[in-house]
Amino acid sequence: MRPILVSIPAKLLFVAALVLAVAALLRDVIRRRRDKTVPWSSTPLYLLVGAELLLYFKADMLFPRAAAFSHPWTDVPIYAYGVMLGTSLVIGWFIAMNLAGKDGIDQQEAGSIYMWTAVWSIIGSRLLWFFTTPGASIADIPMINQGGLVAYGGMIGGFLASVYCCRKRGIPLLQWADVAAPSVVLGTAITRIGCFLFGCDYGAPSTLPWAVRFPGPNTHRFFGIVAGGPTGSPAWQHHYGQPYLAECARTASCWSDAVHPTQIYESLVGLFLFGSLMLIRKYRKFSGQVFLGWVLGYGVLRPLIEQVRGDEDRGVSHVGFQLSTSTVIGFVSVVLGVVLLVFLIRKYRRDPEGSRLWLQPVGARASAGGEAKVEHSGGKRRKRG
Repeated sequence: MRPILVSIPAKLLFVAALVLAVAALLRDVIRRRRDKTVPWSSTPLYLLVGAELLLYFKADMLFPRAAAFSHPWTDVPIYAYGVMLGTSLVIGWFIAMNLAGKDGIDQQEAGSIYMWTAVWSIIGSRLLWFFTTPGASIADIPMINQGGLVAYGGMIGGFLASVYCCRKRGIPLLQWADVAAPSVVLGTAITRIGCFLFGCDYGAPSTLPWAVRFPGPNTHRFFGIVAGGPTGSPAWQHHYGQPYLAECARTASCWSDAVHPTQIYESLVGLFLFGSLMLIRKYRKFSGQVFLGWVLGYGVLRPLIEQVRGDEDRGVSHVGFQLSTSTVIGFVSVVLGVVLLVFLIRKYRRDPEGSRLWLQPVGARASAGGEAKVEHSGGKRRKRG
């Protein structure tokens, strides 16, 4: 378990950002000398902003001065959770773009929807984490690189963003939902690996052979990085915490109790659902089947995992079983999913062809196709049948 994968020297990162900004600017200058129509790239600006942020947070200065480099800067930690979250977004992008092309959605439009969906997924997951975590402050909300994303909050936030973006672009929501669902479940599987490395979202104590222990502070080091971070993993903090810091420093070997690896359970659920959704896509009869496969599958399996979760910052109450926020949302989503499934089956029986939205191109591609039809027919518009 490594909450911090690597620490990068901040001064080196600052210099690298400046050098790359200059290189990117020179590249644009050379390109524009050859072709004045080539637009200026925004990459130099982003790199300069990154360098400015490093200068402000590491040296407490807005403008570089010699005094800024006369004292050491703390390293920039690269958190495992943040890396896995970023990886899930990148992989999800390629999957969504590929499926959008196959389902008749213009990929440029799909890219815009995916971007805003991803942004509001993160916002939604952090907001639900904030409301279900006692002691959390508003200042903690932006710290996504350190974990604390509630999956259902992200799904709700992403869904609402998708509703708005699809309506704005004239794209049927179910057509996009069938494209996005496989990306979501695979992204969940990847992100939970980050949770495992960080030590959050851990399980209840267990004696099973595959139970795991998460590190406290001052345990093993990898490339000079403390395995449990300077304060220990969330699991260790829950089981032992502050009173045991001195003992950990003395023995250099502190671990949490053995617990269920619930992060791995959810990663396996995500991989299982991803395979299932791709299979559903192959044999689907109407739009919405893939989306419902995700809603019903996750809505049933997530509450089962909740029963062996050990972290209590989830709005948990005990009524014979753990009734957490995610459990309640899971039950509600299954009920709503069944209602939608019955509605879509009835609609399919009335109009099979009209229920297969993936056969109807939408977005810029559909507009271009419509214009081509008008031109080909001598200016007479024809309605798409």
